Amino acid sequence: MEAPASEGVQRDRAVLVALYAATGGARWTINTNWLSTAPIGAWHGVTTDANGRVTRLELDDNNLWGILPAALGRLSCLTELKLWDNSLTGLIPVELGRLSRLKQLWLSVNRLTGLLPAELGNLGSLEELDLVRNNLTGSLPVELGRLSNLRRLRLAHNDLTGLLPVELGNLSALQQLWLAGNRLTGLLPTQLGNLSNLQQLWLAENNLTGVLPAELGRLTNLRRLDLSANNLTGALPAELGQLGNLEELDLSENRLTGPLPVEWGKLDKLKELDLSDNSLMGPMPQSLTELKGLEVFCFENTALYAPRDRAFREWLQSIDDVLGGNG
Repeated sequence: MEAPASEGVQRDRAVLVALYAATGGARWTINTNWLSTAPIGAWHGVTTDANGRVTRLELDDNNLWGILPAALGRLSCLTELKLWDNSLTGLIPVELGRLSRLKQLWLSVNRLTGLLPAELGNLGSLEELDLVRNNLTGSLPVELGRLSNLRRLRLAHNDLTGLLPVELGNLSALQQLWLAGNRLTGLLPTQLGNLSNLQQLWLAENNLTGVLPAELGRLTNLRRLDLSANNLTGALPAELGQLGNLEELDLSENRLTGPLPVEWGKLDKLKELDLSDNSLMGPMPQSLTELKGLEVFCFENTALYAPRDRAFREWLQSIDDVLGGNG
């Protein structure tokens, strides 16, 4: 009778054979040793542990076509699944939710369709979920809020709809939240202010409405905040002036109103500020001259204007790229 490890190796081999058959393995760019008698750890893109079990499967940019087989959910020792930049179609198998050891799931730049499986919320070890540039539809499963180890959630440039789940505010380890280029609607949840490790918040090109939550001012690790091309309204929160590590702030192409807060002069690491195409108005606060590192400042198609102050105008002229006025 075979030892359990050997049985596991045979199961893993069967899964790899199923993947080869389902994705046109004979036409892959590189398929060295696949289907041969060589140990599966010698097959291109496959890494195994000391027992010969598959731990990593990396076949990115390798001309995979077809659907992902449900059998992938039987690779019980898998920690990394990287099949990005291929031509995969069809649904994301719900069986991937069984991969309890999985830390990285990269399926970006494919042609995957259908819903995001709620079962992905079972991946308690998952640290990176990257599905950028597919054709995924439907809403974000609230179950994603259970991924307590998740550091990167990248779902930009799909066709996702519905509201941002408040449960995303439970992702205490999250560093990147990329949801740009979808059709998400509704308000920005105030719970996003709980993401104390967040460094990048990219929600541009959606249909988000309502005001900018003051709670975003609690994201003191944030370096990039891009909410451009939405339908956000209301005033600019003074609390954003607390984002001492912020380097890029893009709020262009919204319907924001009112003046620039004096408190924004505290954003001393800011390099790029784009407020263009809003209904902002009034004189800019003198405190902006404290932004010595600012390289790009866009406020065209707003009613903002520089005060009649020599020091302020000299500061404005010192910026590399300034686009302003109503023209």
